[in-house]
Amino acid sequence: MRFQRDDHGFGTVATLDIETTHYDAERGEVVSVGIGHHELGAPAGEAEYELFHRDVDGEPALITRSMDYLNGLDADGLVTYNGRGFDVEFLVDRMYRLGEDNPRPELDGDDTHIDIFADRKQRADQRGEKWPALEECLESYDLPVPKTLWNGRTVTNKLFGREVGPVFLDAVASDSDDVAAFHDLIDHYLRTDLEANLALYYADIGRDFEPVHLGTETSVDV
Repeated sequence: MRFQRDDHGFGTVATLDIETTHYDAERGEVVSVGIGHHELGAPAGEAEYELFHRDVDGEPALITRSMDYLNGLDADGLVTYNGRGFDVEFLVDRMYRLGEDNPRPELDGDDTHIDIFADRKQRADQRGEKWPALEECLESYDLPVPKTLWNGRTVTNKLFGREVGPVFLDAVASDSDDVAAFHDLIDHYLRTDLEANLALYYADIGRDFEPVHLGTETSVDV
């Protein structure tokens, strides 16, 4: 689904995506957090992506590190795909349940956080249509869809939550040699989602952005 929106005048855009073991913060936990930022008008290849993964320090440390990084960026706005309905609230809820400080991003405001899924969801509801997947939105703008394969299976949110995430956390807990391979897998999955957020936002506001990670494929057997 395409969506035409006003240009908010952000000179530098940050973007956020998280991976979890379940969509419900009461039943799942955070596995990885990806954060990107891009200066308006710069080539897509100059966007920077910082990827944070669970390690022996645990979940609160992961969330704190990633939110400290995001809050330290000199960005004017935050762009997410369902970040208001899921990513940000999941992080906040997890930290509350863990008895830790609120990690809400400083850019999570009405004028600075643009959730490019929320408007599409509202339009789909008005039309009686199903909510659009990220991949469908990419295809609507003729943007290439990336593919991340784990043991020959395409990684989706469902597969990540049910299998990839839990197996990775087990590998971390046992200090397995497989951790590095999982990092490669999750890095690709996160980085392409982050670039997709940027690409869709710029397409929505009519700005040029030639992605470099969308359309790529990574396959990891572990």
